Amino acid sequence: MFEVLVEIVVDGGHGVRAYDACARAARVRIASEPENAAALTLIMYAAQGIVEAYDDQPLPVDGADALLENFRTMVRMLSEAYETGSIEAKLAAVNAFSVRLAKVAKNEL
Repeated sequence: MFEVLVEIVVDGGHGVRAYDACARAARVRIASEPENAAALTLIMYAAQGIVEAYDDQPLPVDGADALLENFRTMVRMLSEAYETGSIEAKLAAVNAFSVRLAKVAKNEL
């Protein structure tokens, strides 16, 4: 469901510009998918956070690989929950994504 956004990052070589493209794509989808707005906003915010963190400095290859794997894991968690259709699963995934995103921002992951 949201994996296409990860593919934007992968296809772009998982560099800063690829995350920027992902954030823009997520933002565009919000208008046409209001039922997925919370998840898309979180994905957009996560991708944009990577852009802001590395826009003015090089992104080392090993760091890029780790960021991609973490991003992929977070997006997969949302996709799986949203595919079940359960409100409880969606809310739990949004909350878990938010907690994980906060930990990433504090370099705890």
